[in-house]
Amino acid sequence: MSDEVSRLVALAWGVAAAPQRGPKRELSHERIVDAAIALADAEGLQAVTMQRIAQGFGFTTMAMYRYVASKDDLYQLMLDAAVVDEAWAVDTDDWRAGLEQWARIIGAAYARHPWVLDLPVSMEALLMPGQMRAVDAGLRAMRTLPGPLEGKLAVLMMLSVQVRGFALMTRDISKPGQAISAATKDLVREVATNGRLPDLEPLVVGGSYFGDEATGADDFGIALGLLLPGIESALAGMHEEPAPPERTPEQELAAAESELAATQALRRATQRRASELEKREGRLRVARDRAKAVVKEAAKLAAKQASR
Repeated sequence: MSDEVSRLVALAWGVAAAPQRGPKRELSHERIVDAAIALADAEGLQAVTMQRIAQGFGFTTMAMYRYVASKDDLYQLMLDAAVVDEAWAVDTDDWRAGLEQWARIIGAAYARHPWVLDLPVSMEALLMPGQMRAVDAGLRAMRTLPGPLEGKLAVLMMLSVQVRGFALMTRDISKPGQAISAATKDLVREVATNGRLPDLEPLVVGGSYFGDEATGADDFGIALGLLLPGIESALAGMHEEPAPPERTPEQELAAAESELAATQALRRATQRRASELEKREGRLRVARDRAKAVVKEAAKLAAKQASR
């Protein structure tokens, strides 16, 4: 086993020295990664090649390798940069709400960059800043949940697997050509609702089994609702970890700044949510008033007809 520092992890954290040879210094591995992510979003992961990235910057393909050693390294850097939320606005007063927010933030990142699901997760990737910030945010969401940190880390791993699995399934069944026609649904209803599948039959008849949006089912939310209650009882039997070592004044300052930024992000997210709910409330009031008017007119018409 090598004792050398991982060049890729050091590069991701910005502590690896940039190469001294090569093209103009305005190029950096961050700009290369940003360009690669934009290309993958537009054309898919298969479009990302060192040659395409180099052409975009007006450099030679070999120049790219002075900044990122291989395409595999580029993929790992893309993975770390893509599944990232700078704010990580998660609730710290209610661990259930915080963990749900955390899981949905990651799910939203997969939805923005579905190609990420094609990349294998390496141990090096888990040591990069984006992934470690995600873990830090998840632990922050569980501040009010009793239990050791190691147990909470296992909780985040379990939720990560669930989020990735849901995202992968959603992506695959949402691809062009995957939509099920109304005629096919009618056929399945006819052949599968003859009593041979009695427990599944209500879901087929109601449309939930087909993933119909009209049913309003939030499968991911339901899954979280099933998982979260068991977390508390699972951690209850574990021993608490010893208190962390004392911080230096500089570390205290960094922690305080991080805490302030996280709280500000949560406030902004809450304000956005409140604004969305206010708009929704306004629309519902309008719909209610229209319904009232229809009922009133119907009552007038019925009274007029009754008086004849």
